[in-house]
Amino acid sequence: MSDNAPQFQRLIELAKEPSSDKRRELLRQVTDVFLDNAPSYSATERDHFGVILGHVAADMDIAVRKQLSKQFANVPSAPHSLILQLANDEFGVAKEVLLKSTVLTDDDLIAIARNHTQEKLEAIAGRHTVSEAVSHALVENGDDQIVVKLISNTGAKVSRETMTRVVERSENNEALQAPLIARTDMPPDMLQDMFTFVSGELRAKITKTLESLPPEVIDAAFKEAEKGFAEDMRQARASERRAMAYVNELIRLKKLTEPQLHELLRNNKNVEFVHAFARLVDVDLKTVRRIFNTCNVEGVAVMCKSARFDRATFTAVIFFLDPTPKRSLQVANELAPLYDRVSPESAQRVLRFWRVRKDATQAQTVPTAAVA
Repeated sequence: MSDNAPQFQRLIELAKEPSSDKRRELLRQVTDVFLDNAPSYSATERDHFGVILGHVAADMDIAVRKQLSKQFANVPSAPHSLILQLANDEFGVAKEVLLKSTVLTDDDLIAIARNHTQEKLEAIAGRHTVSEAVSHALVENGDDQIVVKLISNTGAKVSRETMTRVVERSENNEALQAPLIARTDMPPDMLQDMFTFVSGELRAKITKTLESLPPEVIDAAFKEAEKGFAEDMRQARASERRAMAYVNELIRLKKLTEPQLHELLRNNKNVEFVHAFARLVDVDLKTVRRIFNTCNVEGVAVMCKSARFDRATFTAVIFFLDPTPKRSLQVANELAPLYDRVSPESAQRVLRFWRVRKDATQAQTVPTAAVA
């Protein structure tokens, strides 16, 4: 540092020049001096360059700042203060360093994700590598377009917690579904969860992926899923627990049967029907409701066939979901034969993950007396 001290002092003095042309030339000279020997400078020397470059660049027009951003974006030893200043500049200047600079820390990127424009978040989502912490900040603060870009980025690491949030968002945004299913780090239980609301084409991809996974991967996913399902149950509303208690009473009286489902429908007891159906097919309420809300015929067929319900029950459920005359005709002509083609064995395989939810729910259910 001692050999370069006079040079730095002269540069600092030049930075005080009021002339725009001289300051532009100074910026060019300082940039050239730094880039010629960038890896050889000490941390202190880099800090000095950062101060000079940042001070001069602040007064330059946008074209000059854009050029500076391009020059330093791919320099791993660039001054941190300068890169951070450029990253916090307007998007035209910031874009290059946000996309490419490895000098920016996770804390820098998270702060930008929380406080800047969606354009900047989208640039961060396209970085060569994105940490779990930064991915979480992008999902929390970004719109769906940004989340699609992040999930499509194979260099982005996404924690299980963040992935759960994205899966939830994907239920109402089809653009997120295909990129999620395509990720190699997608938890198997979440893939199975998505089966309840995605298109038939994507359901086929999910089935193919799950069938290719080693048993130990599936078992590990079960353990993680159980934790999340138990937590969901703990947060359930009191009204849901009372409904579960009602179904428990039907079970105690040995009245929870397939014919009882038809009876509940005939009496327009729709809420009770949904709870009773969930218990009879041995699947958690959340999954059943999701399938019902999206009118997922394949999902209904899988549950009914797994429980070995009669075709008439399957037809009644589909008509319950959409009682229009058009749906009634479709059930008669197309959907009932579809139900016949589903084997109980294949239905059991599909329901494996859904029943993990049910097991966790049972473990957390409040006794009937406590909610009566």
